[in-house]
Amino acid sequence: MGEVMNKLILIGLALCGVVHTSHADTLIPRSVSGDKGQYYLLASMRNGNIVTAIHKRVGPNDTYYTKTETNCTKMKMREIGGSDVSVKYIKPNSTKWFDLVPGSSKSDLANFVCKKR
Repeated sequence: MGEVMNKLILIGLALCGVVHTSHADTLIPRSVSGDKGQYYLLASMRNGNIVTAIHKRVGPNDTYYTKTETNCTKMKMREIGGSDVSVKYIKPNSTKWFDLVPGSSKSDLANFVCKKR
């Protein structure tokens, strides 16, 4: 019953132009080597050209969780908040929209979430 309800909700959101996708720690491919961390997409939701995503960076000494919004048309991003504890503890601390630097982890995240449909 729960699975059927989830599918109905997902279909309803898709019809409204909003798509939510839950990811089981999907590895985000990096375009440049050298970063000792690995980046994983945990969840994303598309509303028109804006994708809200939650990802984590797992480094040699710590893990950090970040919530972002990406404008896929303009390829600009802003951070909504972050936490070094868990997704549950992401504290709102929004930045202004910023340009993406090619090869950066944020650029790789934007390219990854914007091409997923």
